[in-house]
Amino acid sequence: MAVSRPNEPVSIAFVIGEDRYDTAMTRGDIVHLALHKALPAELTAGHRTTFRTPEGREVFADNFIGDIADHYGTTILETTVEPIAATPGPWRNLGFDHLAITIADRAGAREFLRDVLQMQVMRDDPHLTVMSCGHTALFLFDAGPDAPLSSGAASSFHHIGFVVDDLEAAYAHLQAHRERLSSDFTLLERDERWSLYFFYRNGEVTFMFQFSQVKEAWRGYPPETDPEFARWLYDYSSRPYGVQFENEPEGVTA
Repeated sequence: MAVSRPNEPVSIAFVIGEDRYDTAMTRGDIVHLALHKALPAELTAGHRTTFRTPEGREVFADNFIGDIADHYGTTILETTVEPIAATPGPWRNLGFDHLAITIADRAGAREFLRDVLQMQVMRDDPHLTVMSCGHTALFLFDAGPDAPLSSGAASSFHHIGFVVDDLEAAYAHLQAHRERLSSDFTLLERDERWSLYFFYRNGEVTFMFQFSQVKEAWRGYPPETDPEFARWLYDYSSRPYGVQFENEPEGVTA
């Protein structure tokens, strides 16, 4: 589902307690970009962040601002920011959750992966295409100078997503290696998980990685396909990926 009038200007406000942070964006921008434009670094770096409309409806970082305006009737977001508890302790990297790449012809790639490789289309909108065949997913982003969170180069990794079993312990581990990484370490809520992004520089190339901890309600697979590691993962083939605004009438406010 494409956001309507994506280039139209729109303002968005993040309300944290008694403080309000406004910024100008377009309807085709995602909340993630607006967050870092509007808020000072001390309220994003090393923090766990959530968004709700004034009526309590959930909003996620990769939602389009225009969709929020159309379907919730507001672009004011009640925002919580809490320091991430860097709790030292054991944790495991459980394996690839998804691989994200930037690509020159996203529609062509979607059709090839669907028709030739029989992958399922789990999301397809102006921000992202998600293809899945079960335990893992392939995320396709547009290449180009305006591509968010990307170098803009085609046919490169956008990011590599891993699932871990204890995100706060993993965060403590990353902090112990911070001199080898670059990030503001903002922990973002999504429908099914919490996600933390960080960067590693190797020569002339910068790699982005994502550590996720899937929320308990969304972990695991049916018993017949449930190896031990899968009990911690998210089943991309279980439902369309992300908030499905088309399933709600416009102007929903409660």
